[in-house]
Amino acid sequence: MSDQIFSRLISNKLFPQLTWLRFFGFEFWMVGFTPFFIGYVVGAKELFGFDLFYGFLIIAFLTSSTFILNHIYDLELDKQNPRKEFSLLVRDTITLKQAWLLFWFFQITCLLLSFRFNSDFLLCIIGLTIISFVYNAPPFRFKTRPGLDLLSNGISLGFLIPLSAWSINEPILEFPRLYLFATFCYLMALYCPTMAVDVEFDKKFGIQTFATKFGASNTMKLSWTFTILGVFTLLYSGIYEIFPWNYKLLIWTGWLLILEIIVHYIYLPIYSQPSYHTVAKGSIILATLEAVATFFFFIIFLDLYSIG
Repeated sequence: MSDQIFSRLISNKLFPQLTWLRFFGFEFWMVGFTPFFIGYVVGAKELFGFDLFYGFLIIAFLTSSTFILNHIYDLELDKQNPRKEFSLLVRDTITLKQAWLLFWFFQITCLLLSFRFNSDFLLCIIGLTIISFVYNAPPFRFKTRPGLDLLSNGISLGFLIPLSAWSINEPILEFPRLYLFATFCYLMALYCPTMAVDVEFDKKFGIQTFATKFGASNTMKLSWTFTILGVFTLLYSGIYEIFPWNYKLLIWTGWLLILEIIVHYIYLPIYSQPSYHTVAKGSIILATLEAVATFFFFIIFLDLYSIG
């Protein structure tokens, strides 16, 4: 029963009325919220605050503008891709002109909202905007250049987003580098499977990506490698008490880090090309476990409860 519900959810059959939100990429807002949340909490030393939710709004607008830009430049390909049937452009629900208007609305609003914070924050958002353009728009189209597709997502999700959140309260260059590297690794571990699942479709239409060049299996292995690197970076930080980690955090949450490696191996198989269902389900399970581990980390880091 749970598999049937999950299949209907990812195929847009459970909540078809959410088509507009899916076009705006709302299910991927959390992909941006997570590194932003991490950067904010470590920098502000608080779990919640107005600046956090204000920042979430900026990230949501930025994510939506990026997704709309992707829909615009991938329209002809999306018409051939069954998984993109929800696209309002594919359905002819809106025109290209209307899609561009939506894009500029989200993009300009995102930049205007960013002026509330400091210049470092604004520079991070401008950097994310530039990456969005070169990733999707010709003649750059980094998404079709093996290696650059991976690097673009790594810089945006793993560096600029957490850095922007940190910069709200702290000097941008003082972000703990090992923690930033671990965040980068975790996000890359979740991104790699999304490339592997599209290998056959991309090859059919002559699209070059990291996964089409190096293979789906190798891409899944790289994903697992990123998880291992992220885990051992955090364990190392805990052992040597490198901020924001310390020995108490290591004792209470270290076992969850090891569990992440095992769960990744089980639910995101590394020896074959995965199906869309496998990647979607496995990514949700892994991301949920990582979210739980991060939540426990924050509780101890902020000393919300007396532990040990």
